[in-house]
Amino acid sequence: MASTSFFARQIPSGILFVLFIVTGPIGWTQTTPDTLTREEKLSDPVYMSWVASEPVGRCVSCHVMGPTDAEIDSGRSGDLTSFSRRSEMMHWLQKDKHTIARRRIEPFAAEQSEDELLKLYERLDSQIERAIEGYKRRGETIDRSQVGLESIPEEWIGQSNLLSRRICDKLWGSGSVTTEAGYAKFRDHCLTCHGGYHDGASGFDLADLDNAQLGIDCLYCHQQGENDQWVTPHQVPEKWRLQPPQAKSAAGMRNLVDTSNQAQLCMDCHVGNRSKNMFVSHEMYAAGHPPIPSIELQQFCAEMPQHWQTPTQLYQSLADYPQRNDYFNINYPGLLDSADASDVFWNTRKMLIGALVARQQMLDLYIQSEAAQDWADYSLYDCAACHHELRSNSLRQQRGYVGAPGRPRQYEWPDALLTIAYLFSGKETLTQSRAMESELEQLFSEQPFGDPHRIAAAATQLSDHITTAIDTIEQKPLDARIALAVLRGLATTPKSKLVTYDAARQVIWAMQTIASELEIQGKPLAAELHDRIRQLGDPEVTGVSSNLPSGRKQFIYPDRLEADLHQRAQYDPSRLAAQLQRLRTDLAQAAN
Repeated sequence: MASTSFFARQIPSGILFVLFIVTGPIGWTQTTPDTLTREEKLSDPVYMSWVASEPVGRCVSCHVMGPTDAEIDSGRSGDLTSFSRRSEMMHWLQKDKHTIARRRIEPFAAEQSEDELLKLYERLDSQIERAIEGYKRRGETIDRSQVGLESIPEEWIGQSNLLSRRICDKLWGSGSVTTEAGYAKFRDHCLTCHGGYHDGASGFDLADLDNAQLGIDCLYCHQQGENDQWVTPHQVPEKWRLQPPQAKSAAGMRNLVDTSNQAQLCMDCHVGNRSKNMFVSHEMYAAGHPPIPSIELQQFCAEMPQHWQTPTQLYQSLADYPQRNDYFNINYPGLLDSADASDVFWNTRKMLIGALVARQQMLDLYIQSEAAQDWADYSLYDCAACHHELRSNSLRQQRGYVGAPGRPRQYEWPDALLTIAYLFSGKETLTQSRAMESELEQLFSEQPFGDPHRIAAAATQLSDHITTAIDTIEQKPLDARIALAVLRGLATTPKSKLVTYDAARQVIWAMQTIASELEIQGKPLAAELHDRIRQLGDPEVTGVSSNLPSGRKQFIYPDRLEADLHQRAQYDPSRLAAQLQRLRTDLAQAAN
């Protein structure tokens, strides 16, 4: 049994802060959440904060306190409980970094660390005591010696808070963020992504800070605005599950079963959406904001970690549900007319749709910037076009230029997967898309920064075209044969398309998504091939890291950022191109 002790810790401002801790393990384990003790949950300040939040607490009351995996498997808990398992909500509560996205960037100065930790300890201790009393009233006993903080939780206060404060001081004046007006600027420019703020949302003023939610809550993603008509009917699953997506959306539930809707939600922050004030300007980068990386939707969702079942997993979970096919046909109209849901490569499909939505989101930034008469912010253009190592006879010089050399160009990483995504939509789509993409590229090179009006018009036309391509893909089944063809196609990516680190990583992520799904579907590649695709994301092999800083225990700043910037500076596409050349040959031989 773990013993208790008092732990004295020097906090940044130099004052000793004594925390009661336990020496036994506290927090998330890889076992199912049914094995987590109440003591472990009570010791997690993020979990405790969210379950005390009114909207999230309502979700927890069913999605955590509802049926266990064992109850589902035994058949004692009803037909529809396989749709949602306790483990999914607990994944979000205990591992997902979105849950503390706001807390990690609250602009605290170093001297505020002590106050924030004291507030945490007092609030958590008070909440624990109330919970223990509640359990006592139910005749249940909590081992108080096993409850408490084992150390100062780094995810609660740390270097990212200090970085945020430095950024705010540079952008709006030293100390301005400690005023209501200054904090409002931070809210409007930063908390749209990091906190889920939108116009009219409450709890986002400086005066609300002590009781502010920690990050992105359930309703930000799952509810459309303030329309909560879905809440009551969705608690009657026998009727709700088979409602068409349009009816659920009309009641306020966001349709995240639709892959393009899910992608749009993610891309608002991870690419940008100026209409929602979700845009990292070059000025913000210059003040210290870490670079926004490229995004491959399936890999990012898996590393959140995913707190829902994929269609493949859900199809298996609903094996005994008599209306399983009805559910899939209602939510994926047209897709399963010529294919069985168990044969669809859902993750690879998601990767292709995500690539198109990412490109569309970038086009929308051009359109929004022109409409706002705020053209030519440097962050609209590829960072690596300017920020790269200068070498004589570099690959950039060898491949040539569209128009005059040195003109700011579009980001290259969305293009890495576009050709295959366009092709899957149809050969005619590919031909038309290439022509539109070429026209847009020419417009960016005709004059420095491009003509905003002509670019916005061309971007609108291409965006509409991509919408049609997405609609086509969403009704087109993608099976093992096509997934292998996509994998072989990615292996033919020429070196000229791998010039930037982010573009290279897109190709690697996509290939790893397909290799992983082949294994999931019981059609794995040869072990040696699978391992070599995995090694594409090993910096020692290709100079590119495919790892993502997932989970609450990993931090982008400062360690992750330093390593990432170093890898970008040292990146040489020749290493990846050589590995792809070998894979191209071996994949072709394996197909014969």
